Amino acid sequence: FTGERMIVGKSGNEIELEHLHRYVIVKEIAKNKSVLDIACGTGYGSNILGSVAKSVVGVDISNESVSFAKKNYQKDNIKFIQGSASSIPLAESSVDVVFSFETIEHHDQHNEMLEEIIRVLKNDGMLIISSPDKKEYSDKRPNYTNKFHVKELYKEDLHALLNEYFDKVIMYGQRSCNGSFIGLDEDGINLGFQGFYGDYPNINSTSKIPFPALYNIFIASNSELKFLPPSFYVNEEL
Repeated sequence: FTGERMIVGKSGNEIELEHLHRYVIVKEIAKNKSVLDIACGTGYGSNILGSVAKSVVGVDISNESVSFAKKNYQKDNIKFIQGSASSIPLAESSVDVVFSFETIEHHDQHNEMLEEIIRVLKNDGMLIISSPDKKEYSDKRPNYTNKFHVKELYKEDLHALLNEYFDKVIMYGQRSCNGSFIGLDEDGINLGFQGFYGDYPNINSTSKIPFPALYNIFIASNSELKFLPPSFYVNEEL
């Protein structure tokens, strides 16, 4: 465990709730689908998706992570394979949905990765991808560098990159605040319910709260998009 790959029960409450929240909110998208979890890490997310998906292939560049996943997450509809995001060991048009959470910032072969995702996706397939926003994750943290990140992206850059490959793209934002919130990002997180922000005595009410997302989550497709409801994940230990 280096602190970068998430291991359930060993990675700290905030890291765990952020990672788990991303997977549980997209379970409905994976239902009865053929799924690729690219850069699956230790396999916990593939296991979550495997509870509803027709089949799940978890691919990771680390043989150690693949071995861990095979040992700890065993389901008949899940298999784990060693491979990279820029050379995915799957056939063309073989999956309905690709999930890629916190992957693209770990390398600089971004176009190669998207080309491979397009190759393995069916024509009506869908990509759900997340990455930390460089502005919030790094720029606003003086003297901070994540040694595991090779090329972080601003949300505008990731949005533009996805638009090169997909006809339809929508963006969500995620941020932890004694829990983890995911909502539609429209230059402010759309809560879908009434929220409050600010300090006494200036407390404001809004349905679109202006806190900047730390993680950007995109759903992209050349067919129909699946919209996610706003959701909040509470970790009772925080």
